[in-house]
Parts: sequence; C-alpha cells; structure tokens
Amino acid sequence: MEAVVWEGRERVAVADVPEPELPGVHGAIVRVSAASICGSDLHLFHETVPVVPGTILGHEAVGVVEAVGSQVSRVRPGDRVLIPAVIGCGSCPACRAGYPVGCTTLAVKVFGVSPFLPGTQAEKVAVPYADFNLWPLPAEMEDGDALLLTDIYPTGLYAAENASIAPGDVVLVIGCGPVGLCAIQCAQLFGPSVIAALDPIEERRCWAQRFGATVFATAAEATSYLGEITGGRGANAVIEAVGSEATLHLAMDAVSTGGRVSMVGVLVRSDVSFPLGSAFLKDISFRVGLVNVPRYLGRLEALVRHGRLQPRTMLTHSFSLAEAPLAYRTFDRKLGGCLKVCLRPARWCC
Repeated sequence: MEAVVWEGRERVAVADVPEPELPGVHGAIVRVSAASICGSDLHLFHETVPVVPGTILGHEAVGVVEAVGSQVSRVRPGDRVLIPAVIGCGSCPACRAGYPVGCTTLAVKVFGVSPFLPGTQAEKVAVPYADFNLWPLPAEMEDGDALLLTDIYPTGLYAAENASIAPGDVVLVIGCGPVGLCAIQCAQLFGPSVIAALDPIEERRCWAQRFGATVFATAAEATSYLGEITGGRGANAVIEAVGSEATLHLAMDAVSTGGRVSMVGVLVRSDVSFPLGSAFLKDISFRVGLVNVPRYLGRLEALVRHGRLQPRTMLTHSFSLAEAPLAYRTFDRKLGGCLKVCLRPARWCC
C-alpha cells in the first residue's frame, strides 16, 4: 500500500509499504478515506524532534473499518470512523481517569511519531484497542468536518476549557495557525467580551478576524490594546498556540494578575526557561498538556451538527496521497494561503 514516510530533514516520500496487520484481538484495520497534515507533523518534517527514517507519518484521519479483532464489539467492518490522534488502552488507571496520553499499556500513544505506531497518512492504518479509540461517525457528517475533529478542534476546545474562560472575559490567543483558529472559535462558546489574536502572517489574521477576533501583527500592538481596554490589567486568559519560548514568556507578560494561561503549542525541549518569577508574582494559573480527543467529540459533533462550527471551511487545499511531498511543502511554506490540507488515497480521489 502507499504511505507517506519520513526520509530525512524536510524530505518525505510516498512509499510502497506492507499492509498493516490486525493488532491483536482488540484491534482494527481502518481504510483511510481522508487524512491531513498537522503543525505537529512539521516538527518531524524539520527534525526538531527525533524521528526514525521510514516512519509513516500522520495522526489525523477518518476512514472505514475493514477488519476487527474477535474481542471488538463497538465497531464493525463497514463503519465510518474517526481516528483520534492520541490513543490508549482504555483500561489502565490513566485511561480510566481520562488521560490516554498517560496510558501505561501502550508505549506510543500518538500515531505517526514512531515506527511502533505507524501513522495515518497511508491507505490503511492499524488501530489498537478499537473499542476505546475509534469513534463511529453519523452518516450525515462529511469527511472534511470529521477530519478536523481528530485533533485540532478538540485541542482548541481543550485550550479554551483550560483557560477557564468566563462570560465577559478578555482573552488573548497567541498564534493563528489551525490550532489557534480552533481555539478562537471554541473560546467564543464561553462568552468572552473580547478575543484578541496575535499573528505576524496576514492571511492568518484574516482568518482570525473572520472568526470574531480583534487581530494584531505584533506583540507591542496586542499588549497596548489589552492595556487600553482593561485599564492596564491585561487579559483574563491567554491561550498560547505557537509552542516557542518567546511566546510562552509573552503569555505570562500579557495575562492579568490572577489570570490563566493555557498552553497547547508544542514545546518539548528540555532547555526552555520558564518565567517562574512572573507566574509567582502574578498568581497565575498555568495549564499545559496534550488533549484527550474523545472527551470532546460528543460536544464538538453536536456543534457541527447544529451549524455552530464548520470545520471543513478550514480545509483550503486538497491533494492525493501520492502528492504528499507537494502537500508538505505547500503546508509548511503556507503557499497560496494554505491553512489546512486534505490528503486522499487513490481509491477516494474521484
């Protein structure tokens, strides 16, 4: 089958790889109908996090169940399903507590970051513990909507929830990439009076404005505006959706005393300096983590069904799976205003 594999820094290829085997009696094989490229995939693309050559990439996909193990009862062959980016076994203490990222049964919990859990940018993918991890889709939900519920919309809702946004709050979102834009949309659900958004890229600011944010190109402009509308106190809540040391420090500077900072940008270096002094003196509540996708799917599905969210509008570009190298370049360089891409295996490109 065809799959997108990492070959080296800024080099991906579409390779012919063996079809996945059923991962035990609790697993399933899903034929992928649509996949996407996430900003997190670019960390591997640029080799800013370790990756093994030949790793099948991707952690965002929807598809159709092709085969299931003998102990699988929740999904059957022929079911359309969403594959969450982060998975678990469903029965260990961490999974039962709602934190599959801490699963003690699975050594790798995120698709496409290791050869031990091959990714979803492929014609087929093996999904362990299918009853816990696969999410059956309603017939009326389009692939484009479901695809963006695999990771970035749950992450956006998780970011907003972790920021404890209350009606009337002033919110700052740092970074208007796909996750930041999802966070803006989800923050609106909590009734803030103002959402300010910061990003240096004009196209992304236009998207943020479309979703109801007041936009700024520089940190100085954003902090000046926040100072004006809050009497110098700063934002009640800040969502960091970039994943850099500079934006982490900016979030701590921009938040008010007693405020909340929610970080969903990926920053996993061990040498990062944390602004502990600001956090301590301002009595800041700080939350950071990786989303438990299924926790949010019921709510997001309802919001899509009733037209409150339209995820597919963020899919600006579509490619066949065979065009993945071009898709990566387009997404990485934001060519043609690229915000989010859809990859379709050959069977579904019709």
